[in-house]
Amino acid sequence: MRIVMPSNREQALSAVRPGDVVLGVGAGGQDKLLLVYAVDKNGIRARHVTTQTTFEFHRDGRTGPLDGGGHCAIVSIARLPPEQHEIVIGLDRKMRMGREHPDFVLSKAEIEFLLTYDRFFKTHPLPDN
Repeated sequence: MRIVMPSNREQALSAVRPGDVVLGVGAGGQDKLLLVYAVDKNGIRARHVTTQTTFEFHRDGRTGPLDGGGHCAIVSIARLPPEQHEIVIGLDRKMRMGREHPDFVLSKAEIEFLLTYDRFFKTHPLPDN
């Protein structure tokens, strides 16, 4: 009987929990700020904060082919500082609950965060294997 050990990437991803904020990258290199809403033995489910598009990731942090083409991969699970995590939670709520102008008007803190979050995550990448 052969024992298969999880990769470093899979071990790191096993720590992801609902409520975590992670960074995904689409097939075309687009950054995706994702809020994890469910985790089980089969995978991770998260939604893109600004568009509310949902993604189902395998335990390796990668999706299969997406409707309309492409794919997405989680590239960082670094924990945001608490104040930035709260900005993401508020932004997700705003995008999910907003119906019309001015529901979607961004605060100064939200704008600043959206302009800089990628630097934080990209300095804390997941292992490739």
